[in-house]
Amino acid sequence: MLTDLIEDRSDDSYVLEIQDITLTPSSPEPGKELRWEMTGRLKEQVDLTQVQCQVQVKLGLVTLLRKTATLPEVLKMLGAELEGATRPPAGKWKQTWTFTLPREVPMGDVRIYLQSYTGGGEEKDFMDLNLRIDFRRR
Repeated sequence: MLTDLIEDRSDDSYVLEIQDITLTPSSPEPGKELRWEMTGRLKEQVDLTQVQCQVQVKLGLVTLLRKTATLPEVLKMLGAELEGATRPPAGKWKQTWTFTLPREVPMGDVRIYLQSYTGGGEEKDFMDLNLRIDFRRR
């Protein structure tokens, strides 16, 4: 990982083996764009429209958001969308997403937990990420 803001908690049993995640800028700011570039390897073909994401956003001990949605729905909430094929084959996989962070982001140490699994009846772990972004004024 090129950023210390993201912890990949996936192990060898996960369908997606993340090789790199780059955030630009490296210190996200409320109201500004954030570019997320992720490269990895899919161990099998996946229907990305069926990937279920459990998202939790916390500010300290307070849970601000807890939601389960498909990967395309989560990206749409953030103003982004999937790139390329929705059923990519096993092998190299790359995604680039550009988000505009809300101005209303709480000024504090925000934690985002993203756990996901494939859908379609035969659920397998897809990816597991923890993001820590400090939005306190510098």
